[in-house]
Amino acid sequence: MTTQTPIVLLHGWGFLPGIWSAVIEQLRQRDVTAPIETPALPLNGNISQLTAIESLFETSPDTAHLVGWSLGGELALAYALCFPERVSSLTLISSTPCFMNRPDWALGQPATLLDDFDQRLAENPAALLKRFSSLIRLGDNTAVRNRTLTDALQHQSEPDAERLTAGLKFLRTIDLRGACGSPTELPPVTLIHGSADNVVPLAAAHWLASALNASLMTIEDASHALPLTHAAQIADRLVSTL
Repeated sequence: MTTQTPIVLLHGWGFLPGIWSAVIEQLRQRDVTAPIETPALPLNGNISQLTAIESLFETSPDTAHLVGWSLGGELALAYALCFPERVSSLTLISSTPCFMNRPDWALGQPATLLDDFDQRLAENPAALLKRFSSLIRLGDNTAVRNRTLTDALQHQSEPDAERLTAGLKFLRTIDLRGACGSPTELPPVTLIHGSADNVVPLAAAHWLASALNASLMTIEDASHALPLTHAAQIADRLVSTL
C-alpha cells in the first residue's frame, strides 16, 4: 500500500505499547509501509483527562489513522472529538464511551470491580495484572488455554503502579456519551468488538455504532483481547480504512 499517513496505535489499561506487535506484523505482511507509532498512554501522576488529550495532541502526527484498544479507544475517541481535523480515520477496538456503570448507563462494569482493582493494586500489582489478563480472555476458550498468549500478556504487563493508578482513575471517570451526541465532524469510524467480550459488553459497541454512525465489525466468540487473539482480522479491517 502506498499511503504514508501515519498509523497511531493506543494500547489499553494494564499493558505496554508492545501489545500491538502482532497487529503491526500483520499490517507489514499486507504491505502497509506507512509509519506506525505506538506511544505509551499519557498516564503520569494525577493527570486529568484534558491534560492527557493535550499530551496526545503534542506528541501525535498532524494527521493520522488513529486506533485505540479498550482504554486507548476511549482516549482515541476523546482526542478525535476534540481534534477531528487531525484524524484521518478512527478505529475503536473493544472500546466504550463509558467503562463504569452509572444510574443511566448499564453497559459497563460495576464500581465494585474498580474498587476491587484499586485494593488489589495497592496490595499486589502483579497478582492484579495476572487476574486481569485472565479476565480479558474470558469468553474465548482457546485464548484462555493458550500458554503462549499467557506469556505474551505477562511480558507486556505495565510494571508502573503510578500509571496503573492513573489508568484506573480514567476508567472510573471518563464518560463520553454526551460528546457523542453530535459527531458530524468526525472522520470515518470503525468499531471492532468480540461477541464474547466480558470486559466491555458488545451492547456498548452497538450504542457507539448508533451514536457515531459507525460501522461495527463483530468477531464471533472473541474476547476483549483482540489485538493478541485476532490480529489478522484487525489488520484486514485497518487496511480497508487506509
